Amino acid sequence: MDAQNLTVADLMTIDPIVVAVDAPIEDAAALFRSKEVTGLPVIDDRGDLVGVISQSDLVALAESALGRRVRGEASGLRVGELMSSPAITVPMTARAGDGARLMLDRHIHRVVALDDAGHPIGVLSATDFVRLFADD
Repeated sequence: MDAQNLTVADLMTIDPIVVAVDAPIEDAAALFRSKEVTGLPVIDDRGDLVGVISQSDLVALAESALGRRVRGEASGLRVGELMSSPAITVPMTARAGDGARLMLDRHIHRVVALDDAGHPIGVLSATDFVRLFADD
């Protein structure tokens, strides 16, 4: 397959693991570990996309004064308090190169892919591009 003709849908992870906006931050950390992912789309109680949380967000928290104070204890923090919002999105029908350019320009490692109706359907990550070329 010619890399120039690939779409976001060709590379993205379909039905990504998500986390609720009101979930404890420890739940997101557990998902990162158990599912071996580095970022999660964040959804509200209707299932609508409201943001993205990454392992980098948790690292920043851990290195903060608050993180040092609550280390080893439940923090009481919710995912919505640390997530990036709004989520950076790309149509699943866009060229994969356009998704890569968006990630590069925004200095991010993933974008949420939207279907034709604007609903989140997948995640395109930098790892997807690595996998593409590593599989050749």
